[in-house]
Amino acid sequence: MARVLLTGATSFTGVWIAQGLAEAGHQVVAPLKRAEADYEGLRRDRVERLKGVAEVVFETPFGSPAFLDLLKTAGPLDILAHHAADIPGYRNADYDVAAGVTRNLTGAGLVFEAAAAAGVTGVIATGTGFEDAADGLAVSPYGLSKRLTNDGFRHLALWRGLAFGRFMINGPFGPLEEGRLVWSLFQAWFAGKAGIVRTPAYVRDNIPVVLLARAYAGLVDEMRANPKLDRVCRPAGYVSTQGEFALRVAREASARLGRDCPVDCLEQTAFPEPRIVANDEPTLDRAWDEAGFWDAYVDYYREVERRGLLGAPA
Repeated sequence: MARVLLTGATSFTGVWIAQGLAEAGHQVVAPLKRAEADYEGLRRDRVERLKGVAEVVFETPFGSPAFLDLLKTAGPLDILAHHAADIPGYRNADYDVAAGVTRNLTGAGLVFEAAAAAGVTGVIATGTGFEDAADGLAVSPYGLSKRLTNDGFRHLALWRGLAFGRFMINGPFGPLEEGRLVWSLFQAWFAGKAGIVRTPAYVRDNIPVVLLARAYAGLVDEMRANPKLDRVCRPAGYVSTQGEFALRVAREASARLGRDCPVDCLEQTAFPEPRIVANDEPTLDRAWDEAGFWDAYVDYYREVERRGLLGAPA
């Protein structure tokens, strides 16, 4: 059992990582950036879910005096799991790489120093497949920013004798998500329309978020077993074209909603991103309740539609 300080725990993947860690027998302390009253809608739902699996500490952003104090007062800590990131405008072609790196690395040295002094033995930083495509180049300015940020985290950790793991995430999906491809599909289906896939030829790695969380817990176990660990973890899910993935979701949704869920894959002629972005450590070959996952996933969208929240942009 490890005691894990997890940042970014109110994000879609963050809350599932917290739950996966708890289910694996680990204790989670989750410092959040904002006051409790600032969380609304689906993010509020995540906070409530988080409270059930972690010790939640509000108004404690990464690198702040409150965060440094928490490292001293939270009791014995084993792993610093840094899942949070400051990424405004990350989809923009003019994303400021230098500013992004500066925002994310500011205060990290002091945090890692304090973590080591508090008994932490390892650091995990979240990465994205867009940091490093098949040709070795980052896919976007944001991807370059994440790559440089995580290179910085690795140096800062290893310099202090801490184990380091980079946890690469591609295409997570599941309950509590918002504003993704599947969100747009359910928007269309509940409106009686066909879901549109604009980039059906891209091969992407869509991983059920419960399996992503299990892989994260597995990396924590590796780090506890090997205090010299220095590795990149690349958990993979359904690796297929985006068109094939949309049809998979349509089949699962149709069977549970009792209605047709048509998909219209547009002809893709432009490929500004690499055709293939995928991880290479399979997770689907392990025992898991696949049918139960899809049940919960479709039920989630039923509830989002019932609450009138599905109109938010995808």
